[in-house]
Amino acid sequence: MPSFGPKFAALAVCLGVTLRANALVLKNSTQSKSQQQEKAKVRDKQMHACLTNKRIVFVGPSTAKMDYLALAFFAEYGWWPSEDQVLFGLPGQSQWGVNPLDEGGIPMSPAVAAAAATPVFKPGCTGAGTEELVMRYTNYMLNGHETCDCHEFGTWKGAYDMYNSTENRLYNNGNTMISYFQWFGDIVQPRGTFDISPLLSIPARPALQQCPVGQFPGKWAWNMPVAKFLTDVIRHARPTHLVLSTSFWPITPTNKQFWDEIADAGVQAVMDSGGEVIWKTTPQRAKFIPSDHPPYVSPRLDMTTFGQKGWKLFPAQQVVSQFQGYQANDAMFYDFAHLRPAAQCFLVQNFLETHVCPGMKV
Repeated sequence: MPSFGPKFAALAVCLGVTLRANALVLKNSTQSKSQQQEKAKVRDKQMHACLTNKRIVFVGPSTAKMDYLALAFFAEYGWWPSEDQVLFGLPGQSQWGVNPLDEGGIPMSPAVAAAAATPVFKPGCTGAGTEELVMRYTNYMLNGHETCDCHEFGTWKGAYDMYNSTENRLYNNGNTMISYFQWFGDIVQPRGTFDISPLLSIPARPALQQCPVGQFPGKWAWNMPVAKFLTDVIRHARPTHLVLSTSFWPITPTNKQFWDEIADAGVQAVMDSGGEVIWKTTPQRAKFIPSDHPPYVSPRLDMTTFGQKGWKLFPAQQVVSQFQGYQANDAMFYDFAHLRPAAQCFLVQNFLETHVCPGMKV
């Protein structure tokens, strides 16, 4: 059982009150549908304005990428990708398409935009078929505001480094920066195929990307331990909020030196910006855990040192469980860990309310 410092315990109590209040608002049968929709519009407008001058960085596996995708879409449009089909595109060129959070549905959807469905071939770059299409489509939806150092090849067979997986996404739009960097626990440390530092500068500068989105140049330009990545790369981005998670990927919780280094590195990464550094727990679908991913208490670490150093906790597992209530697992999850759009968007909304835009009145 992981132990928590007093800051974490107090945060959990406060957040529990917030969650109950939110759940009551969502489920209040005395409010008409139009009243709820109007309240949501006011909330979204305030949340969208709150993203100005925010620099939010997610580091972790695909569940962290989904947090990023939901938030980047919201930052781009001012509405959440909470339905199966979403409206997207530049003003005057809007179109409906499959939700970017539905990675399994994108390749099968006839609504994938033609511009995203057509591969771009470049000598020396290796395509990835279905995975490339998914990456190209989700990047296309953000209207040129995202740079995606992305490639993955092969069908999922387990938590192994066998897919040439690289996925670093950087969204820059005005004074808002949101980014995601891949980290697969003990299996794959942060890496990329080109220098991303110009994109993290203030203001952002163009980066030299060798291959089209979803394609691989044959080697990585950089590869470094996560602690070094936080201090040498993410600190350069001056994040206002840095969120780490490992989800179901293998880690070694007993390696105290390793985790102490990450705890220190996270604090250093936000030192110049005065930002928050946050550990996110992992929602899990009950009674649907594959044999290679047995159930566990999240976080799997002793977080005492993290709390003592000023880290905060975002209990995503608790947020989703409270949102789910008595709803079926299929209504919440695509599989054992990845959330469906409504649950994913609610989770990120709660993150904004509790960590990014505290005190926001809706």
